[in-house]
Amino acid sequence: MTESVANTSSTYHVTVRGERFTCGEITGLGPQGDLGLPGQELTLTLDDCVLTDVPGAQEWALSADGVSAPEHVTIEETAAGESVPRTTWYLHDVRADAAANPSTTASNHETRIGRLTVHAAKITPSLPE
Repeated sequence: MTESVANTSSTYHVTVRGERFTCGEITGLGPQGDLGLPGQELTLTLDDCVLTDVPGAQEWALSADGVSAPEHVTIEETAAGESVPRTTWYLHDVRADAAANPSTTASNHETRIGRLTVHAAKITPSLPE
């Protein structure tokens, strides 16, 4: 699978449990997506994530002990200065696996996760035409 890495001009918006948070970089998304093969587990790494006032998404991300409930996740890549996503990926049966360097600030309801590793059963891209 070919890796795509965010450059500094992109932001990634991740939606899980109906709640949206941002990440600065995501690896593991192929440029054409990866539909997955039966029994294959796809691994993605989300770096520099900021979760503000999203308790459901935060609970899911921090339950990275391998027992998180599988969720459907949407990832939208947006270029700097644009409001329309350049690419959207739909991930199916996603489980959080490991959260590195999480920190929470109670005063502004913000959690930062340095690196979040997740596993997905299937990734479907929606590329612009």
